[in-house]
Amino acid sequence: MTNFLPLIRPTRVRLYLVLLQSMFLVLYGSHLITPLSRIQALLTLSLATLTLLVSTIPRLYVETAWFIGLVTLGNGSVLFLTFGSSTDLWLFGAVVLLVAMASYVPSILDFTVLSSLIIGEYGLVLYNARLLETDEVLALPLLLCLALVFVSKITTAQAEIQRIAKMEEQQHNRTQCDVLTGLPNRAQFLDQMARLVQYRHINRNFHFAVCFIDLDGFKPVNDKLGHKAGDAVLRHTAKLLQGCVRKGDVVARYGGDEFTVLLNHVKDSSDAIRVAQTILAKMQTPIDVGALVRVGASIGIALSTNLHEVAEDLIRDADSAMYRAKAQGKNCYVISDQTDIPKAELKARWQRIARLNWLLRER
Repeated sequence: MTNFLPLIRPTRVRLYLVLLQSMFLVLYGSHLITPLSRIQALLTLSLATLTLLVSTIPRLYVETAWFIGLVTLGNGSVLFLTFGSSTDLWLFGAVVLLVAMASYVPSILDFTVLSSLIIGEYGLVLYNARLLETDEVLALPLLLCLALVFVSKITTAQAEIQRIAKMEEQQHNRTQCDVLTGLPNRAQFLDQMARLVQYRHINRNFHFAVCFIDLDGFKPVNDKLGHKAGDAVLRHTAKLLQGCVRKGDVVARYGGDEFTVLLNHVKDSSDAIRVAQTILAKMQTPIDVGALVRVGASIGIALSTNLHEVAEDLIRDADSAMYRAKAQGKNCYVISDQTDIPKAELKARWQRIARLNWLLRER
């Protein structure tokens, strides 16, 4: 069930609950007759405990269904146990306060259940007082109408929140996608890689790989045939790469004529090699941009078994391997073995990883 309160801060929810609880206490306390019996004293103490909870419970729990249910049903139970034989107008007002309090639960279903229980308890009071055939019985349909009004308002608010969330998601997608190819851009790719890096800190049996792809022969196409032809090559390459990867893998445009591929759940380097070989084979096909052109690809591969702390470490490894592929004649792949990483950088990585492992153990 969808939460319809995400736009209301927990502190503000607490403020409203404290206000309603205070008004309820005023109504309840002003109708107590002293001296109190032992049961009334215990019930009053229960109300004080609930009020303290509303004021002090951690923000994480303020708007949860179980907590608001505890407060509203606890208040209702104390109210009807103390004044179960009363049918005065103030008791109706106290029930209205409880229904209003119940409206802060995180779903329509929760509110329907809670409000039905509260109204049902009040109906039982009227039944015990044998007032179901008098004008007092009108209090029940009035309460039901009030509950329906809350449901209507909640449904409207929920629809508006979903509309805003959808707009924000669309805006997020626009800012996280490459306009030309529709692929994830560098920021989104790094974000997804960072999540996998974090997950691998928890599950060492999980492995992935990253391929860094630079197009060979793209600059002459762009220079001789123009940017439109270059853009057509990039769009064609994006579709080609998407057709080479497996379900769950991620293809991104890293920038210019550079693409990256994130390969999830690789068993060993052979999984990444098969994808790289498929890409190189398909890149041999001529591309029609008004004239037939050919571009190749130099691919650098970095495995998650490489020494790394953050996603950028593996990107740098794959980038270095890509340049080695270009040096070997282009249109080939090279797997990073970290031999070309400066010793100072490797030492710094070891230090960062040791510090990270220490922090994880401390948690």
